[in-house]
Amino acid sequence: MIYYLVGIKGAGMSALALCLSQQGHIVKGVDSETFFYTQKKLNDFCVEDFTHMNLKKSYFYIIGNAYVNHSLFKTIKRLKYKYMLYPQFIYNYFKDYSFISVCGSHGKTTTTKMLSELIDNASYIIGDGSGNGHGSQYFIMESCEYRDTFLNYYPKFCLILNIDYDHPDYFKTKDDYILSYKKFSEQSMVVVANGDDENINKIKADYFITYGINDDNDVKFSYQIKNNGMDVFILGQSFFIPLFGKHYAYDFVGAYLISKLCGLTDEDIISKIKNFKLPSRRLTIKKSDDLILIHDYAHHPTEISSVYETLKIMYPNYKIKCFFQPHTISRSEALALEFKRALGKFDDVFIIRTFTSVREEADLIKEAKIYKLWDYKVINLEDISIKKFTNTIYLFLGAGDIDLTFEKLVKMNIKKPN
Repeated sequence: MIYYLVGIKGAGMSALALCLSQQGHIVKGVDSETFFYTQKKLNDFCVEDFTHMNLKKSYFYIIGNAYVNHSLFKTIKRLKYKYMLYPQFIYNYFKDYSFISVCGSHGKTTTTKMLSELIDNASYIIGDGSGNGHGSQYFIMESCEYRDTFLNYYPKFCLILNIDYDHPDYFKTKDDYILSYKKFSEQSMVVVANGDDENINKIKADYFITYGINDDNDVKFSYQIKNNGMDVFILGQSFFIPLFGKHYAYDFVGAYLISKLCGLTDEDIISKIKNFKLPSRRLTIKKSDDLILIHDYAHHPTEISSVYETLKIMYPNYKIKCFFQPHTISRSEALALEFKRALGKFDDVFIIRTFTSVREEADLIKEAKIYKLWDYKVINLEDISIKKFTNTIYLFLGAGDIDLTFEKLVKMNIKKPN
């Protein structure tokens, strides 16, 4: 089959391209010419731009979520070419696998990567653009709630990491957001969920297996910080993970329980998790003897607070200069006070203009009101400069293109990054 992916640079779409190619299909696609981090993994694919496309009736078209209103999709329908929307294709193509969905407001990418490394014979799609099509028994999917995308799936195992209100451009109230997770859990055969999360407890049903630190969970765990990571204690066994912070302990325990349901032994998990590395764009650290630069994808107040927690464990005596690029005006507006509290943890904060995407148009009036509330200096990406101070971290946060500025500053300031 020849598959043509509309929006091939998207995180899920690029991962799907890798899966399909590894299973012997020919994969082509189209996207904007703007650089996106996933295209590094697409060098072996024919990727066209919207001004130079070679469409054919023989192709099967997969339409990315960001392009359902694009003129190209309208053309494909008018010409009566064969197509499916991305989530519909995922469900139909992988329906004969044991489908594992990882969902939640935070931690999906990290936890999906954990599962992909723990469970053998699994194909997977991860939100950092990583994909694998070699596994034939399990399919592991980072399942996003935005626009109710995950309601297209009916997984055998569903892992719910947390429910923390997000995507206010689509979910108008917190109750709408929680209800979406309730619907998804009802479509799943077995749900493994963080029982310490108050919103998860609002939707908990008999087929839930809950985990957490609190006593009222089905599975209780604890953790202890060490010099080079954490020990997580669960069901009488100790597991070392080379990560720092409570949120990573919760992620691991969720992945652990799904792995046990798939038949893994504790010995398997101990040997595989001890060398785990975070996905791309998650806590990327570049340093020399006198300078530390860090980028993280965090773009929600809870994620920002989690990054702060991790860095204070890793670098307890360091000051943190934070450069934050918001992602969507609607999120900044709906969670303005939460952002202010999270950003207030850092020693210095600089705000970058909001990263706009196909989701929303820029709104300078709303943006100005939000920035006035936050009361931090607003600068442009090109105005960021680095000065070497003792015991100081330069932290770059956001899901937009701030990672490109981070990479440029690493090249300029750290000759041989560690």
